[in-house]
Amino acid sequence: MAAPTPFKVEISQPTIDAILAKVRAYDWHEMPEIAAGADRWAYGADMDYMKELCSYWTSSFDWRAVEEKLNSHPQFKATVDDQEIHFYHVKGSGSAPQPIILTHGWPGSVYEFLGVIDHLAHPEKHGGKEEDGLTLIIPSLPGYGFSGKPKKPLGPKRTAELWDKLMRETLGYDTYIAQGGDWGSVVSGFLACNHGLNVGGGCKAVHLNMWGARPSGVGPQTPEEQTWGQTAAFNFEMEGAYLRLQMTKPQSLSYAMMDSPVGVAAWITEKFNSWTDTRGPDGTEHIENAYTKDQLLSNIMIYLVTRTFNTSTWFYRGMFEEGGTDMAPGKKVEVPTAIACFPKEFIPFPPRTMVEKGYNVARWTEFEKGGHFAALETGPLFANDVAAFAAQVKG
Repeated sequence: MAAPTPFKVEISQPTIDAILAKVRAYDWHEMPEIAAGADRWAYGADMDYMKELCSYWTSSFDWRAVEEKLNSHPQFKATVDDQEIHFYHVKGSGSAPQPIILTHGWPGSVYEFLGVIDHLAHPEKHGGKEEDGLTLIIPSLPGYGFSGKPKKPLGPKRTAELWDKLMRETLGYDTYIAQGGDWGSVVSGFLACNHGLNVGGGCKAVHLNMWGARPSGVGPQTPEEQTWGQTAAFNFEMEGAYLRLQMTKPQSLSYAMMDSPVGVAAWITEKFNSWTDTRGPDGTEHIENAYTKDQLLSNIMIYLVTRTFNTSTWFYRGMFEEGGTDMAPGKKVEVPTAIACFPKEFIPFPPRTMVEKGYNVARWTEFEKGGHFAALETGPLFANDVAAFAAQVKG
């Protein structure tokens, strides 16, 4: 197997100019009237905010500064089973840093983790102990960002196979911890279930911040679990249209999105608003209570400069073709599991009694702040929980 090749993000200026030209030329349309004080995002992306974001995009946003940030940590590409994978590989402090693979989801990217890399790899710089440093592997999902585009959809189960080979065969780590939210929680769940130490793989523990891979045939039983089930079903009814579309007809969506940077920005920004804890100190909600415009646009631009909006949505179809997100009948995650519950997660964890039917829960943390994009939203809170769990399973 070929050794990983060093990689740097270097996007041509004509590519940047073409994107900005389309943003400037966007022909704005209509939005329903919204009563004073009502939710301006109720019908989808708020047009007033999108106009504000796009004005900033074309006048003040600096992609070259983003490139510098993306290139501030070692990056590589490796081919695993004919799939090209982009990943960060940051060696941790201490004499024996544990390796951990952190996996993003949709509509996120590796950008979500940049702010916690130093905290996790070099804790002694942030009030922690040098010996608790972690070696970080942060890959871009297949078809996302700087990873290669698959020839056809593949999903989280296949990606878990690729990740286990990346960790053990390409990088030489016999054992590792897995972490993830969104698709990352599903991939990490299947790493723990299908590639755990107990079944001949290398995953020795898993940290999750979303309810992803699930035990087959396990449903709500207790009154508390049934209440959760009703709430979760309602949330999915209100938020799940994108998933149904991307799971069934992603190619039809692509014809609009691949030609419209504003379309991609609105599609993604609406999710960052809806799935995030946007509460400010005074209780009012606004997306910029959680993110700056630069953070939102940095993530969006990764999809645009790599032309991967289309292939990123294939992951949903890949999941569908793999048979969904359930574990095989009778299987569960036996390795130690940490559950990080953030209050504004739109796919919240069930009660612990239900989670424990599928996972060996060794740590359960409930936070007062944060949502779906936990690493980007909460930074040190997220990092501290991951670090504490890694210390718990060290040895």
